[in-house]
Amino acid sequence: MNKFVACGVMMAGLLLGSAPEAAAEPVAVTGDKVGVVYFSWSPTGNTRFAAETIAKKVGTTAYEIKAAKPYSTNYKACCDEAKPECANRKLRPIRQVAGLNLARYDVVFVGTPNWWGTMAPPVRTFLVQNAAVLKGKTVCLFQTNGGGGMQNCGKDFAQVLPNSKVLPAQAFKGATIRSQVSALEQFVTERITVK
Repeated sequence: MNKFVACGVMMAGLLLGSAPEAAAEPVAVTGDKVGVVYFSWSPTGNTRFAAETIAKKVGTTAYEIKAAKPYSTNYKACCDEAKPECANRKLRPIRQVAGLNLARYDVVFVGTPNWWGTMAPPVRTFLVQNAAVLKGKTVCLFQTNGGGGMQNCGKDFAQVLPNSKVLPAQAFKGATIRSQVSALEQFVTERITVK
């Protein structure tokens, strides 16, 4: 492969969000100061698996964001319901996250599925509602997708939290997430060092 083709492939990967971007230097933090919060469409979902793997690596708890009115368990019906919410950047009411005290964390990992190129509406709602608490904290997005890569998820995440230190986001393919434990763990260690 000549250098021009290789450069083009690398640039395409960066533009599509498929190439991970590592933080310049991991943030040093104690494990009890790291939180993991996520939304997953199904009880055995890909984002749930990623969140639980990240939480286990850090030695913390993964807290689930739940919509006040859950999406349909039928995939097509869920798509019909969620697509206009995502297109219009709408907020979807959520339940209070059981047991979560965001104020106690210095670093918060936030997980979402990629829905139509952006965060799932319950995640957007959670971030908007907690922007004041997350002000000045270090936050990091991870997302799972069906092959679309990062798309606008990372950019939208950073825009919702302009007063937080945002670490580079990373996308993981949902179909292979259960075989990506080492990649999820590496994602954590590239962003934080647990003291």
